[in-house]
Amino acid sequence: MTLNHLVLVGGGHTNVLLLQKWLMKPSLMPDVPITIISTDPSLVYSSMYPSLIARSITFNQSLIDIASLANRAKIAFIICEVKNIDFQNKEIIFKDRPSVRYSKLILNCGSKTKVSVDFQDLVKKKIACPVRPFIKSYQFIKNEDHNNSSQELPFVIIGSGLGAIEIAFALRKRWDKRKLILVCNQKKIANQFLKNLRILNIKVKESINFSYKKILLCTGNSPHIWIENSILELDSTGRIITNSDLRVKNFLEIYAVGDCAYTGISKNKSSGILAVKASSTLSENVLNDIRGKNLKKWFPQKFGLQIVNQFNNNHSQKAFAVYGKFVLGPSILFWELKNKIDNNFLEKFKVTNMKFSKKKLIQSDMDCRGCAAKIPQNVLNDSLRKSNLNKFADFPEDASEIFRSDKEIIIQSVDGFPALISDPWLNAKITTLHACSDLWACGAKVKSGQVLISIPKIDNAYQSYIFSQSLQGSRSTFDQLGAEIIGGHTFESRSFIDKPYTLEVEFALSVQGVLKREHKPWSKSGMKEGDILLLSRPLGMGIFFAAQMRNQNIFESYEQIFKDLITSQQPLIENIRKLEEKLGKEIVNAATDITGYGFLGHLNEMIEASNIKRRKENLKEIKVILDLNSFRAYPGILDLINNGIKSSLFNENNKILKLITKRDIKEQMISFSMGANLHENKLNAKKQLLCDPQTCGPLLISCDAQYEDYFDKNWYKVGVVSKKNI
Repeated sequence: MTLNHLVLVGGGHTNVLLLQKWLMKPSLMPDVPITIISTDPSLVYSSMYPSLIARSITFNQSLIDIASLANRAKIAFIICEVKNIDFQNKEIIFKDRPSVRYSKLILNCGSKTKVSVDFQDLVKKKIACPVRPFIKSYQFIKNEDHNNSSQELPFVIIGSGLGAIEIAFALRKRWDKRKLILVCNQKKIANQFLKNLRILNIKVKESINFSYKKILLCTGNSPHIWIENSILELDSTGRIITNSDLRVKNFLEIYAVGDCAYTGISKNKSSGILAVKASSTLSENVLNDIRGKNLKKWFPQKFGLQIVNQFNNNHSQKAFAVYGKFVLGPSILFWELKNKIDNNFLEKFKVTNMKFSKKKLIQSDMDCRGCAAKIPQNVLNDSLRKSNLNKFADFPEDASEIFRSDKEIIIQSVDGFPALISDPWLNAKITTLHACSDLWACGAKVKSGQVLISIPKIDNAYQSYIFSQSLQGSRSTFDQLGAEIIGGHTFESRSFIDKPYTLEVEFALSVQGVLKREHKPWSKSGMKEGDILLLSRPLGMGIFFAAQMRNQNIFESYEQIFKDLITSQQPLIENIRKLEEKLGKEIVNAATDITGYGFLGHLNEMIEASNIKRRKENLKEIKVILDLNSFRAYPGILDLINNGIKSSLFNENNKILKLITKRDIKEQMISFSMGANLHENKLNAKKQLLCDPQTCGPLLISCDAQYEDYFDKNWYKVGVVSKKNI
């Protein structure tokens, strides 16, 4: 089987421009599966990094959202660091996940900051920091904001290039009092720069022969280790040598562009300007290459205009213009020109809210994935009752007991959904953990699982890629849980196929869990008066992915959400079981996991099931009082809610909230404690948060209040159980 798979490695300017071209003109896009691999979901635009340091723009304004661009262009997106590439076997190798095979490859992975032996130990001790990657060095700079004092030891910038000079200017704008020293080769710096550095009280030295606090290294570029150690032909600085058509010498299935590449024609230094101008030729050549047509030659310009902002502390902003050896300025005209160029460049990638008619918006909302792809709760319960399966509507437990011996109890559950993300390996891990959550909600340890996967009707080689990546993702998760895959089934989808093909996968699992005989499975129906409610995670997963579908930049929550999506909650259950054994008693009265029907939907299931049971036992019904102020949301989620972002299942889930607020206070099973400091907007946002469908959501337990202090920091209290008003 011959695999057709075009892979873009790196989120450099040329690659994101390529995505933008394909998005704006789909006819330029090759008719093969395409994947982009990047270490981060967003890229800091290098030309505007000094402006970010100077606080002239916000962090979000400096970003190019790679994940959203890939989503809009219908390209699969993998967020992972490349550790190596086997160029002979056409395999991209990672640290903790299976390799990805390619037929065509585009390298636009930039470079790293060159760190000499003199500074390597200082970098390890976090006294010095390379300027690249920008997100890391920006945090390094932010951590020094509290030291903006003339009494503090100097902050040092090392480098003789234009980047080091502009960052020095930017830091002076950021810190008006801090001692700043630029350590450089003064012979390489134009007199106009030296003069203005001194005017702004930035000292210039040839070496570090003084005390200092922190060092920022702007010391030029060096290749990634996997490029440096590769079999590719490199120039003296470690850049990949390409032909004039941008293909790598001796490896014509590979293209290399940007800072990691050298055309072998011009002796001019690598430049972002050259990388950007290469994108048009690259776009045409990749398409023609796949179609078997002739390729265009690309000739880089000898010089490019470079503009260096001065970041004056007054309102009159100025900049220098550099062309070859000529330096002009500072002038407000150059500042205005740079501002216009940078803003126009970023405008190409700006992902604004999708604007639909009301009819189209409803249809678009129904495209939500993950556990937001559930059918509405009222449809589910109505169908169960019509099928004489009332017990599953009245007592909707997360798993069912299938075996009992004198030593153990085995329970089973089933779960799955359409692919949440376009990375098949990561999607399978997430789906597997989500399915296992039903077992944890019953207090069980995962023992085994069976996999059901639907794959789109495409060529066999790419089907094999999707299937193997998915299976390896699921298996790696079971391995981490000390469990195993014991079987499964596959079938080929007959639905309409759209790109990326990896997003057309439907993945489901039947999972089995085990409990010791003395540990009864937790149910939803055991809530008692006086219990407290504890959650194990923040809320907002559904809103996060709904925002992604609408191309909203949500960088601030990305890392924490994806960390939770692939983190097992089994240790939380094991800790509770150990505590129960230590105390010699069961401490969890009822439990569930918060998934597709949102917090309120699943809490409502617990209350109704508990009250049916209590009525049979002639006990008074219970209700729950929720402390809205205590609910945690992932970063930026409440702002998204206030901006009108919601998941497709929200409106159905919200019916429970409407029902609660319409009922007479005596009939309410759920009421809210507002908190005196909760603004109305935040109050409404918190209520909407409780209706948000969750994938790999938190566990919710109901236990006696006396045990609250036994739970670790992963758990937080959100409400109490009391008698229902009569």
